[in-house]
Amino acid sequence: MNSKLLGYVKGKFVKIAEDLVKNPQGLKFKLQKAKEKINKQSVIDSLGSYVEDLKILMRILSAWISRKYTEVNKQTIIYTVLAVVYFVTPTDFVPDFLLGLGFVDDIAVIAWVLEKIKDDVEKFKQWESSKKAKDE
Repeated sequence: MNSKLLGYVKGKFVKIAEDLVKNPQGLKFKLQKAKEKINKQSVIDSLGSYVEDLKILMRILSAWISRKYTEVNKQTIIYTVLAVVYFVTPTDFVPDFLLGLGFVDDIAVIAWVLEKIKDDVEKFKQWESSKKAKDE
């Protein structure tokens, strides 16, 4: 991620994410907005393979909010919230309405967050797999 975008994200979105971690209702609202946005075909096309990555982040948040998954540290949740909030903010670094370019920054933020929390994402995937196996 380039330094201007990183500075923008750290300067604006880290604080928003930290505040939302303390506000479950606000966090649920943002997560619902993300679920609505990610189901639009134009968004799916724009995000490409990163759709699945974002969905994983959204599942981590859903499981954490519902207290079904608590084996995650606060910093990981803050990064996860940051990615989701950035995704639902239409007027971020590169506004989403700019066709062809609007989601380039969203992809960069998702990739950056995934790199930061990759071990926790793997642990979540294992937890999710073991949970599905138990439910079958």
